[in-house]
Amino acid sequence: MDITLTELHEAQQKALKQFIETITTRVATAYLFCFALQQRQSVHTHCFAPPTRSLWFQADLLLIYRDEETRRANEIQDQANSHSNAQHQYITVAMPYGEAMPLLEASDPFINQVFSQGTLLYSHGVALPKRRGYVCHKTWLQSMRREWRRWFNTGCQFMDCAAYCLMDSNFGLAVFMVHQTIEQACKAVIKVLLHIGSNTHNLAWMLKLCSSIIPEIGTLFPRNSPDEKALFNLLKGSYIDCRYAAVFEVREEQAWALYYRAGTLLRAIGDRCNQQIKAMERYAGADCPAEHQQIYCEQSTGS
Repeated sequence: MDITLTELHEAQQKALKQFIETITTRVATAYLFCFALQQRQSVHTHCFAPPTRSLWFQADLLLIYRDEETRRANEIQDQANSHSNAQHQYITVAMPYGEAMPLLEASDPFINQVFSQGTLLYSHGVALPKRRGYVCHKTWLQSMRREWRRWFNTGCQFMDCAAYCLMDSNFGLAVFMVHQTIEQACKAVIKVLLHIGSNTHNLAWMLKLCSSIIPEIGTLFPRNSPDEKALFNLLKGSYIDCRYAAVFEVREEQAWALYYRAGTLLRAIGDRCNQQIKAMERYAGADCPAEHQQIYCEQSTGS
């Protein structure tokens, strides 16, 4: 396993164990994996106050729920993510068992990677199935290119629309276009780098999930002050309010601030995803190693 939870501080480990107990009690869980972990420690010193230390961590989780669970995946995700606070963040991808196992058998890149390199936090008395050890890089590359063109190009087009609205002083519609820019760009990351199917419009969830791969994203909407919270709520609320609210007021400086941050996000996502696509092009151009073929035969026979 590549994700090491022992590096967490004692209080963080205790909080994570409590979360696991709570969520597996409330949700009919088959497997719970951690596939990404972020942690920070900050120390504040002041000549007029004692030094203080704060700890923070974020765990990205795959929750595979059993067939008897009646709630939908987005409801389970909301249930799991509701346990987050200022010090402990949980970003959950929920998936039914009946969907996850065929994907594992078909060598789905996301499921395959989590099962092979993630840390298993919980298993409901069932043996962990063996993964298929070989993924066709050419097929993987075709999927990445297709999703990249679809989602990132659409995000860039929404960005062009936002610029037009700003020039026309239509700041409310500009913020809505920025929302769409960020949503489409985040979906490009989720599709190209994580290979997860996602139909959500939950911008906070998508930004947190993407920040585990591209840390710069986490600095664009920090929500660590009243002004920052208000700015993000304005962005998030524009998805509904711009279209349906009787009044949706946006100040010019707010619209421009969100526009510039969306531009920074597009550049960061573009650089990271293009790097991954180029790396996959090198893998796809190479012949399949013999050891990969042998692993595939052994593991597919045993599953």
